[in-house]
Amino acid sequence: MLDAIAISPAKQQHQSLKLQLTHRIGLYSAVPGTILIAFILQGAIDMHLSSQLQYIDRKQDVFINNIQRQLVRYLSQAEFVASLGRDNITKHILQNLTEQQPEFISALLTDAEGNITLFYKADLPDTGIQHSSVADRSYFIQPKALMQSYVSETFQGRTLGKDLLFAVSAPLYKNTAFDGVVEISVDLATLTNSLMPSKNMATNRILLDSENKKIWGSDTLGQLGNVWTERPLLPPEQASWFKTLFLTPITSMRFTADSRYVVIRKPLNGVKWSAHYYLETTPFAIRYFIYLVIAMLCALLLLQYIRVLAGRFIHNYTDTLEKIAQHAHQWQSETPETPALTFNQTALEFEMLSDSLNGMQKRVIASRQAMINSMAEVKLLNNELEHRVKERTQQLEQERDKAKQLAAIKTRFLANMSHEIRTPITIIKGFTEELLAETHGDIHHTLLRINQNTLHLQNVINDILDTAKIDEGKMTMSFEPIEITPFLNNVIDSTLQLAQQKRLTFNCDLSQARQLTVMADPFRLQQILLNLLSNAIKFTAHGTITLKAEKYDDTLAIKVIDEGIGISEQQQLQLFDAFTQADSSTSRQYGGTGLGLYISKKLADAMNITLSLTSQIGKGTTFILTFNSTAISSRDLSIAEATLPPVEISQNTLSGKLLIVDDVADIRLLLASYVKQSNMELLFAENGQQAIEAAVSQKPDIIIMDQQMPVMDGYSAAVKLRKQGINVPIISLSADVFEDEPVEGKSTPFTATLTKPIAKSQLLEVIAKLLTHKEIGMPAANSIANKIEHSVDEDEDLQQAYLNSLQNLPGEISSLVKAADQDGIIRLLHKVKGTSACFGLTEISNAANDAQRDLKTGFTIEQVCDTFIMALNKSIAAGG
Repeated sequence: MLDAIAISPAKQQHQSLKLQLTHRIGLYSAVPGTILIAFILQGAIDMHLSSQLQYIDRKQDVFINNIQRQLVRYLSQAEFVASLGRDNITKHILQNLTEQQPEFISALLTDAEGNITLFYKADLPDTGIQHSSVADRSYFIQPKALMQSYVSETFQGRTLGKDLLFAVSAPLYKNTAFDGVVEISVDLATLTNSLMPSKNMATNRILLDSENKKIWGSDTLGQLGNVWTERPLLPPEQASWFKTLFLTPITSMRFTADSRYVVIRKPLNGVKWSAHYYLETTPFAIRYFIYLVIAMLCALLLLQYIRVLAGRFIHNYTDTLEKIAQHAHQWQSETPETPALTFNQTALEFEMLSDSLNGMQKRVIASRQAMINSMAEVKLLNNELEHRVKERTQQLEQERDKAKQLAAIKTRFLANMSHEIRTPITIIKGFTEELLAETHGDIHHTLLRINQNTLHLQNVINDILDTAKIDEGKMTMSFEPIEITPFLNNVIDSTLQLAQQKRLTFNCDLSQARQLTVMADPFRLQQILLNLLSNAIKFTAHGTITLKAEKYDDTLAIKVIDEGIGISEQQQLQLFDAFTQADSSTSRQYGGTGLGLYISKKLADAMNITLSLTSQIGKGTTFILTFNSTAISSRDLSIAEATLPPVEISQNTLSGKLLIVDDVADIRLLLASYVKQSNMELLFAENGQQAIEAAVSQKPDIIIMDQQMPVMDGYSAAVKLRKQGINVPIISLSADVFEDEPVEGKSTPFTATLTKPIAKSQLLEVIAKLLTHKEIGMPAANSIANKIEHSVDEDEDLQQAYLNSLQNLPGEISSLVKAADQDGIIRLLHKVKGTSACFGLTEISNAANDAQRDLKTGFTIEQVCDTFIMALNKSIAAGG
């Protein structure tokens, strides 16, 4: 029966239904009986405890009454003597007063100021005592203040001895005015024996004053006059409604903190004394434990008795269920129907269960046959479905491979465009700007048109590259605080000339943005505003262009308002899509690629800025940039420049120590040739570890650091240099335009970044800018151009030497293939890609890039390396 209370599911599975029902019925039936027994036990315990406590409470009342009668007798004796008046009180009277009670040890008389005028104590001489003051004693202060008799707290004697005592005092009056007190000193030790002899004194009863000092009690409970700190009491317990209803609660009952004693605490009327009676709880606990054991045995006997009765009751019904279970267990789906069951003792539910089993048998047989037929049909359909899925999977795999190939082609195209188009654009733009300063007339206007179209082409290429970076998720933001008023003034200065050329009025209202600062990427925010203002000027034939900053409760809105052609509601729905304009006529009339607003929208979203618009056909358009409350503040911050300050090129030459770090020797030689005309001292390192050692020992003024190198990469080396306190400029070299960029929010140890291939003038300009704090100049533009022309032959020699070194590359690759070292092959291809690009060997660089990508996408090492070696040999044979 006890197993039924906490039986495990596994064990229950092996028990018969009869046994389980017997146990459950017995258990559920015994619960009310057990609860009743528990109530009876609780009631018996409470009644016994209540009767014991009430008995003790009555004894305490008798004890309290005895003490109070004794105190009343003391007060009466003091009041009687006080009624005689000062003039009639003699020392003989004080002696008779002291001898009336054995616990009285002294008596004294004071004047109105508390000076002793008369006293008596056995064996104490009269000299040196009179005129002593007791004005600070409570037995003088309280009668004087209350104008009535007073029983003091316990204290130690001072003038008449060092006895432990308490005082009983009564005021004296003369013509209704206070004239002193009569005081009787009661010895605590004598009081203890007078109240109750030592042989009859209870060891669990004590009398305390208001300061918890012991007045009376057994020596086992501490010394007289000491503060009683033993057996601290718990806070009073609130009696439950049940105890209040059926029992008489003892309101003065408390428990000690260790629960070893029940304390009945009784205060004395008229004084601030209390009597404590400590009753040990151990005998009660033992008795209650015995009651509990008896109750538990009764509950178990009741549980067993109910189980036996329940087993007899359900026996016949479980036999019927067993027959039905055996019948259901014997028949199988492929066997013929079995005859119906008959029972000696049954019930309606059993008959229904038997009929249901027979009906189920018939349905199972029929269902089995139907299932066999269905499985054959399903198998046929499954084969057909597998064939279709296989064909569709092959089609999807082909489409996936095609999409990957197109994405790779797009990436290669954009990378090549970045290198092959932007470089000549930079050359055209540079020489055109130089010629514009020296020409006039028609030639000047022609060059001006060339320069404007060059800038337009550069902007188109930048938009295409930004779009590609956005689509690939490689666009990163560098957030910093921007003081909005000077920032917008700079944007206005950049576009004001365009508006003036079209004779448009340009208004701005930035009054509400004063002292406001926003968190954003300054370069990208400027790109958005310039695009919006350029569009406003382009689509406005006449009228006004307005730039306004408005501050609301917790947002800042920057509005670009024009009076141009406007945009319809239908056109607004697709305005922020890539390569989309309002309609085809817009592109023909005003030009443009349709990427500006798409890029602006994506950049705004990346900076958590809302870009929206309102427009009416023929009345104009308003574009709104909204900054939320988390991006703006009212602090006046100075904004760090996002780019390096411009450097005015002087005739002075570069000087200082330059550390070039690259694992490819040809790259180190190429960079050295770029700066050989300067006065810079060159240092070299092949990996990050050597770079750290050289930087610590040689202390260079500037460092050029490649990214991917053996032993230690460039990024790790730069981080360690910064941690060691080396704060010289570090220029990062990246392999191509689409190489992984730093994670947003992650600090970079690099001062500037250059992308391979590196132009000589670009490198010299960056070095000059980074060394401006030392007033290091660089040669003028014409001087640089002359030096570049003079170094062309030497660059060609370096290129040819590099081509010769590539003839040993197939052997190195074959060794790595035999060792199955895919990581080593990828590192080698990365070196070839970057170095070949720097020497202008585009075909070799592209072949290395394709091989590196194919290895990462799952192609075999042998296939990729054979293809690359063929392309390499072909390029070497053709001279690069």
